[in-house]
Amino acid sequence: MRRLTVSLIALCAVTMIATAQPDGGAPVVRVTVTYQEHDPFLPWQKRSPQVRSGFGTVIDGAHVLATESLVRNHTLIEIQLARAGEKITTTLVKADPQVGLALLHVADESLLAALNPISPADDAATDSEVEIIQIDETSGIQRGDGQLVKALVDALPNAPYSALQYDVLTDLNVDGSGAPVLSDGRLAGIILSYSRASRTGKMLPALYIARFINDARDGDYDGFASAGFSWKPLVDPTKRAYLGVSAESGGVQVLNCLPGSGAGEVLKPNDVILSWDGHAVDKLGYYADDDYERLRFPHLIKGRRKPGDVVTVGIVRDKAPLEVQVPLTYRNEDGDLIPENVVGAPFPYLIDGGLVIRELTGRMLHAYGSQWQARTEPRLAHLYLTRQYAPEQPGDRVVLLSAVLPDPINIGYQHLRDQIIEEVNGKPVRNIGDVFRIVNAEGSIHSISLRAVEVDIVLDQEELPTANQRIAQQYRLPSLRRAAIEHPISNKEHPTPK
Repeated sequence: MRRLTVSLIALCAVTMIATAQPDGGAPVVRVTVTYQEHDPFLPWQKRSPQVRSGFGTVIDGAHVLATESLVRNHTLIEIQLARAGEKITTTLVKADPQVGLALLHVADESLLAALNPISPADDAATDSEVEIIQIDETSGIQRGDGQLVKALVDALPNAPYSALQYDVLTDLNVDGSGAPVLSDGRLAGIILSYSRASRTGKMLPALYIARFINDARDGDYDGFASAGFSWKPLVDPTKRAYLGVSAESGGVQVLNCLPGSGAGEVLKPNDVILSWDGHAVDKLGYYADDDYERLRFPHLIKGRRKPGDVVTVGIVRDKAPLEVQVPLTYRNEDGDLIPENVVGAPFPYLIDGGLVIRELTGRMLHAYGSQWQARTEPRLAHLYLTRQYAPEQPGDRVVLLSAVLPDPINIGYQHLRDQIIEEVNGKPVRNIGDVFRIVNAEGSIHSISLRAVEVDIVLDQEELPTANQRIAQQYRLPSLRRAAIEHPISNKEHPTPK
């Protein structure tokens, strides 16, 4: 399959149409979502409700496919047919941020009877011509031609997970995520994001869509496969020699493995992966794919396999070649030192004497914006970048004194923010559950030891009950705590396969 270079010539070669056309049963609807997010900095409250919109694709008489980021934190999901004012309330069947997809259900199938459902296509070639459909501001159907110009494995636009995506060159100004992309009358993919500056959209291909729909509709969601390790290219000849890999061969370096994952049982840090599932891996982590030419090898996991599969991996360990069998599982965040929590699920917290205690998440760091590494506490950024997936012991999390609500009882401590807590009441803590157990047993927080502060924080126990009442009233806190639960962000309906 040949790779097409993006250029002005290619742009001119694509015939673009962006005109409102009659409905014709086009399988696209507008999706309007009312959503409300938990505040990443003030865990006891939610932000104001807001509305966003995008598109959905009708895949049968009762189901609509949309993007996960569109329905994230929803309180109400409504769809609207082209040239129709009526809004139809839908329910969410399943949303998976790891592939950026969501499946919606319409209870009354007669409401979608006028539309022609569409089924996923076989994977399209890199230079294929496609058609993109959306609903414009007049509520009419708008169509535009496009061309698939590049396939690559990259992070999703609205989640820190990688998946195969196409760059789609088109002059149609796509107004929201979820617009269907058609090839020969079938669904080639959906648009995840669109840049007007480059006139290029990111398309998630039918490869994932078909699997997601079938998996979500059966009521027993297995999800997409993960091996559970991080890696980096291995180009430095000195390091390659140190690890026992020749300069002529390929291979990438394993950095760490997630506890409880398939890789955690088999691979070790500093293993060099030479081949994965029968495919040679080069120094940069690419392999020769039968359908997409040169891709990064994680596609062999999420794109080619499913949870429960076991793959053969060729490695070099301690300078000796070795073949190992790596079981694949569904990826959840329960074992991470710093869970991503991209969907913003509510996390437990405790406020005592104005001291706000919680666990660190990736979403909390990224809430500082695109310059989060410069704006957040350097120690936290370093932990996230180097040890996010690698707790020293299962169950370890980063427990923070995230803020201090100023009050006379905590004078002198108000400047403290995002500091790592090592001990509460003289006892070591590994997660927020430890904090709750200590406080429940001893009645309150007496002292806190911080990693970066030599002097312990001490609270006046006689004044603490009165101070807590005052703080709750002054800061309008609905509660001074949200109880810790065993797995605050895991999805219990699809646990990691054995």
